[in-house]
Amino acid sequence: MKKSTVSTSQLISAVAANHTELPKKVTKEVLQEFLTLIEQEVVGNHSKVRIDKVGILQVKERAARMGRNPQTGEEIRIPASKKVTFRAAKSLKDAVGVKRATKKKK
Repeated sequence: MKKSTVSTSQLISAVAANHTELPKKVTKEVLQEFLTLIEQEVVGNHSKVRIDKVGILQVKERAARMGRNPQTGEEIRIPASKKVTFRAAKSLKDAVGVKRATKKKK
């Protein structure tokens, strides 16, 4: 199975094709605004952004910790950092066929 990447312009074309009442230019502006708002909420406000049938985007803070240089074995301090995380929605996981681990009964 060949994997491919869908670009923003391909998404715009697909939406415009499915909604002929919207000109492609308007579709592009709406999608760009949507993506900008998501970025502002996640990065600027550190909000969770929940998109139905897709998932949740959020910024998580990672505490400073000690690590080890794999080449020398020397202990090093890893500074605190932030990362963007994505958790797929149940409906997306189900559509892809992701199997969840079942809990063992005691």
